[in-house]
Amino acid sequence: MQKITEIFSHPILKKFDNELLKIFDNAPHLPKKVIEILTKVAPYLLLISGVFLISNGLRSLFGFNRFYQVFALFGQVSTVYFYILGVLQIIAGLISLMAYQPLKNRQAAGWYMLLALSMLELLMNLLSVIFLGSGIFGLLLGLLISLYLLYELRSVYVTVVSATKKIKNSKK
Repeated sequence: MQKITEIFSHPILKKFDNELLKIFDNAPHLPKKVIEILTKVAPYLLLISGVFLISNGLRSLFGFNRFYQVFALFGQVSTVYFYILGVLQIIAGLISLMAYQPLKNRQAAGWYMLLALSMLELLMNLLSVIFLGSGIFGLLLGLLISLYLLYELRSVYVTVVSATKKIKNSKK
């Protein structure tokens, strides 16, 4: 499990985080009370979404035939879409479940898992644009809102980790 969580502290993800931080640092900030509520609720929302993502992913992989027939009435949708989407949903669900404990303990690893989930969400939405022809405006708006909320919560997790590292470094 430790090696899996190390993926979310990869230097590429941290560099990407620093670039996004420059963008969202100047955005208007939410009140501290709202941030505290979101911080308390986020782990539980991830547990619920993780279960739903995994079940939807399994349905896309193994039960797509009936579901695909509905889409066939409206136009041709490749079965490849359902397979790719199913795998990505299962991965997103597993990341959501893994992020529960780090988020509950207010660890930076949990926040980086949320950032990775946002990028995975972007990929799934891009697939729907490509295969289903859905609109890109909704994709961009959803991504913007998701990243804004994510960067509003960032200070809670990064501060806790920084304080913990300072305490460990002072003991050495």
